[in-house]
Amino acid sequence: MATLRMPTLRNEEYRFTELAPLTQASVFLPEGPSDAQVAEVVDGRVLDQETVRVVVVDGVVRSVAGVIPEGAYVGGVEGAPKDILQFSLGSQSKSRGGPFATLNGAAARDCTVIYVPENCTFMAPIHVINVSSSSGSIEGNLAFSAPRLLAFLEAGSSAAIVEEFVSMARSNGSHASFSVAEIELDDTASLTHKFVELDGNNAINIKSTLVSQGKESTYSLTEVRLGGQLTRHDVGIVQLGERTNTEMKHFLLAGEGQTHDLHTKLKLDHPEGTANQVHKCIAVSDSSKGVFDGNVKVNRLAQRTDAGQLSRNLLLAPRATVNVKPNLQIVADDVKCTHGCAVSDLEADQLFYLQTRGIDPASARKMLVYSFGGEVMQKLNDKRLIERATDQATTTLDAVFSRQ
Repeated sequence: MATLRMPTLRNEEYRFTELAPLTQASVFLPEGPSDAQVAEVVDGRVLDQETVRVVVVDGVVRSVAGVIPEGAYVGGVEGAPKDILQFSLGSQSKSRGGPFATLNGAAARDCTVIYVPENCTFMAPIHVINVSSSSGSIEGNLAFSAPRLLAFLEAGSSAAIVEEFVSMARSNGSHASFSVAEIELDDTASLTHKFVELDGNNAINIKSTLVSQGKESTYSLTEVRLGGQLTRHDVGIVQLGERTNTEMKHFLLAGEGQTHDLHTKLKLDHPEGTANQVHKCIAVSDSSKGVFDGNVKVNRLAQRTDAGQLSRNLLLAPRATVNVKPNLQIVADDVKCTHGCAVSDLEADQLFYLQTRGIDPASARKMLVYSFGGEVMQKLNDKRLIERATDQATTTLDAVFSRQ
């Protein structure tokens, strides 16, 4: 066993995120569940359409199934293109990753490698199911895993990646996952990226996503985080060419005793780029906590940039907490940029509107709360994935309304 040394509240980027669940525990490597135990968890987690499905257990690629286009690669480190591993694996996390990305680099036992050659289109989504277990656990300690993903899309290629994080049914989330996704997009490449976190109640899930975009490339991220005791996502994106498009949509639901932290950094250095970010968070109880620190930097050469950032936060209890720090830095002088932030309970006029149509106050409030994250959830664009996320969100919200 080893005790981890973590950042403290004195570190600026962690001053709102209490890491006591980590600092007060020791971690260990789980023994690894059997294939039958894994199947119990993943067999029902399918998407609407045929996929290339990658099952990762405690950070190690366990299986890959589905049709992979000729010349492309999806799988673990063994068998992956050597030049991709040599020049891309770890390059972004070393230069721009934080302490948890460094920890992942030291502890990762495998890596999900996705390589899409020039002008190749993956017709099927690549569904990466990250399963965390706590087999061989000792009470009060956390099973530790370091999942890693490397996606390299050459010029003119396109793909969709769905990362789904879940706990083994028997573990109830007694684990800590420190994952890293490094994504490199060549010129005109396009990637749709979904990140859905549905871990158990006691899980800790800390993730870093680092993206490098070539000119005229498109990167679209949709994330939904619902589970775990403590989660954090550090997103770092760099636009490396003109006419580059970046979109980010986030929905975080902090239930009883949950903390969800989101830190994003987007840098634009070239003209005619576009960027759009929408962040939504619900904190349901006095022990719920949300954190958002979003930085969009439009540098001097990024003329004619069109960038927008919006953060909306809903507090359902008197002492629920959301710490919000949106930050739009503009150095260029020929841009179109918008910025907005709101932290509040439900708006009275919305409730009044529903009540004038015969809906009682309690039902009206419930309708508005349940639909708050719908704008982001629907961007998952998969009925079965949306259903899984909605079921977990509904369970959390039902517990709140049952006490009112």
